[in-house]
Amino acid sequence: MTRLLVVAGTADAVDFIAGQPQDTEILATTFSQLGADCIAPRPGLRLLAGALESEGFARLLREEQPDFLVDLSHPFAVEVSRNAKTAAAVCRVPYLRFERQRADEADWPAGLDCRHFADFAAAAAACRQLDGHILLTIGSKNLAFFRELPDFRQRFYVRVLAESRILQELEAMQIDPGHIFAMKGVASAELNIALCRQCQAAALVSKDSGPAGGLLEKMQAAAALQIPLLLVDRPPSQTPAKTVGAGQTFESLAELNRAIYGEGGNKEV
Repeated sequence: MTRLLVVAGTADAVDFIAGQPQDTEILATTFSQLGADCIAPRPGLRLLAGALESEGFARLLREEQPDFLVDLSHPFAVEVSRNAKTAAAVCRVPYLRFERQRADEADWPAGLDCRHFADFAAAAAACRQLDGHILLTIGSKNLAFFRELPDFRQRFYVRVLAESRILQELEAMQIDPGHIFAMKGVASAELNIALCRQCQAAALVSKDSGPAGGLLEKMQAAAALQIPLLLVDRPPSQTPAKTVGAGQTFESLAELNRAIYGEGGNKEV
């Protein structure tokens, strides 16, 4: 029987967990209860919601003694991945990291004006040079970089997860409720277009969350409306693809399953 500690909270993690053999025991951790609620119940699955530091991960590894720590957290959750990998090294548990694929430029829509930025601070600085309203689709965690702009409350609209904790944070920031779009899941190109039109957006800001995170749909909306897409590039991977002991990175769930179960991949569910 295989035992896994899974760092979840993404659509990738939902798919990975759903595809595991019935006799695999899984403890999945998520930052929020909303992330936990997205994971379908299955035999041998337990869920733990809440932020974890490296010591928290280490405690779970010592208690659970899993065969692998499998990190399927968001590409921008750098601190979470660092904490998980540090704990795995201390506890001598193999660390496996899934990195969702980036959007292939061949799939980008024609006419897209995509402007790349190394981080959120650089993207926020670029917004100073733009006129009109701007729609932020970067989540709530990195709004601080944009809140420093003098016209933030007037010009910026935000699309965030429909979670009470996040909405309370936005209320504390004194963001006008009329400037908040709260929803769950990936937005279609049509919905992105509608949101941009609703707030008369002259630009759309996104992070490179890949096709699984709805990036292509945002690109399609920006191209259709002929507005620039300000794209915050992914932070560099913290896990080079070397030995399992040092941590391995995989770009497909099939490769990840082979690392866990051998060349045959996972067994039939």
